[in-house]
Amino acid sequence: MNLYTVIFEFMGGTYCSQNSSTDEKKALLYAMKENIENKELIDFKEDLLDEFNFWVEEIGVLPLDELKNIWYFSFSYEDESYHCHVIKTTNL
Repeated sequence: MNLYTVIFEFMGGTYCSQNSSTDEKKALLYAMKENIENKELIDFKEDLLDEFNFWVEEIGVLPLDELKNIWYFSFSYEDESYHCHVIKTTNL
C-alpha cells in the first residue's frame, strides 16, 4: 500500500484528500467518492460521476513527463473542466 495525495480542481474550488491505495487509479477513484460526499458540492450530479468513471477507465491517469510519482487526469463535462493530480506521497 502507498499513501496518495489527490488534488481536484472543479466547481470553482480546489479539494485535497489523502488515502492509502495499491495504485494511483484506485486512489483517484476513492478520492472522487470521498469528495462526492462533501456537503459543499451540492451541484454534484450522478451523471457527472458516471462521466468521471468513464474517462478514468478510458484513458486512466497519465504520468507527467520527466517526473516520478505524479499523475494527471482531466476531462470536460457540460462546459466545465475538471483537473486532478495524484501524487504518490509515501510507501506505507
